[in-house]
Amino acid sequence: MIGREDYEERKQNRIDRLNDSAYKASKESNAAIKRSHDLVKDIPLGQPNIHGALTGVQNKSRNAADRSIKLADKSDYYADRAEAAENNRAISSDDPSAIQKLQDKILRLEAEKDRIKAFNKEAKKNGTEPAPWYTLPYLGRDIKAAKERIAKLERIEQMPAEIIKFDGGEIISNAEINRVQIIFDERQNETITQNLKSHGFNWSPSEKAWQRLRNQTALYVAKTICNCL
Repeated sequence: MIGREDYEERKQNRIDRLNDSAYKASKESNAAIKRSHDLVKDIPLGQPNIHGALTGVQNKSRNAADRSIKLADKSDYYADRAEAAENNRAISSDDPSAIQKLQDKILRLEAEKDRIKAFNKEAKKNGTEPAPWYTLPYLGRDIKAAKERIAKLERIEQMPAEIIKFDGGEIISNAEINRVQIIFDERQNETITQNLKSHGFNWSPSEKAWQRLRNQTALYVAKTICNCL
């Protein structure tokens, strides 16, 4: 099976983390604006700032207000990201249902293609405006892309889960988490680290491995980097 079994759980955890960050920033923003108000609430309106006696507290109040604005923007940023993640309809390669979802997408696109063809036929018959010229080519492009992606995922599905030893570590074609991983026996120097990053590998503290999405290309690159082709 492609993807990873914990896909939906991981997706929900990410949404929850973003919402928690938005709530935390919003709470801190409210606290900062309250502090800004409390610092100056007892100063009578229009009271002269004799010899700069009020300058310090006024500056603190302004700084707190500025901090509140920045935190409110931060809260909005995380809230927007959480909403985007929740509403995201893109089909992830980590989703175990990715192939089925792509097949369903193809059926919808082909149905729409047939509808547009029928519409254009009637338009030609009645002398009315057809669908925009690009509609059918774009639908055809999207259908082709979905079919190619299914073929790619099916090839990944056929990849064996394997461990490849090399001098200094091992490469894991990890079907369970849908990643190609490189685990070194020792910490690598900056040159190797940059080489890994430039080839799409990222360090995972939880896995203690350099990894990227599992496919034939990722496995080939890993073997090349580790000199075990």
